[in-house]
Amino acid sequence: MPLDAAQQRAMMPVIARWRSDPKQPVACPACGKKGLAIVDRSARPYAEWYALSCSACGLDETLHVALGPSVPTLD
Repeated sequence: MPLDAAQQRAMMPVIARWRSDPKQPVACPACGKKGLAIVDRSARPYAEWYALSCSACGLDETLHVALGPSVPTLD
């Protein structure tokens, strides 16, 4: 059961909070129950990869965030 675009967008701030405090329980984006397991499988500086799994609903997805070079400003 893949995450739709809205669920993927909603996971970005959730992952940011998880990275700052990985011991806090996280709600599953599919079923809403606490206990989502997140594993950071990133290959920085190229991309961030997060494996998401939920034992309550069976979610087993990978969220990919492409990282690119910083864009210089024209100022």
